[in-house]
Amino acid sequence: MRRADAVCRAYDAKVQLLTRPKGYDGIVSYVDRTLPLYVAALDKLKALSPAAGDDAAVKAWLRADARVVTEVRRLRDAAMKKDPAATNDASTAVQAASLASRRAASALGLQVCSQP
Repeated sequence: MRRADAVCRAYDAKVQLLTRPKGYDGIVSYVDRTLPLYVAALDKLKALSPAAGDDAAVKAWLRADARVVTEVRRLRDAAMKKDPAATNDASTAVQAASLASRRAASALGLQVCSQP
């Protein structure tokens, strides 16, 4: 699990250098910069071999991470359309998906990957 936390730590370090978005254009720009980093980190996590007995829990965590990707794309699409209701809904969905991912990571004993 240390290798998984190392992947999350490297992703966090890159994303922390970026400023949080403001407005629709900011959301689109932020997603365009961070989503490829997230997907690359997720690919690295998928390549890791889970510890014996953790296979099902790791699959659940990775599914939760894949949902984050889906919801972030939906957020970007809503921001592109400058649709306040859709942007709000998508933002809420991103937060829910992220929370599910963090909880799944925490259940695996991951320290870094379970942090917001």
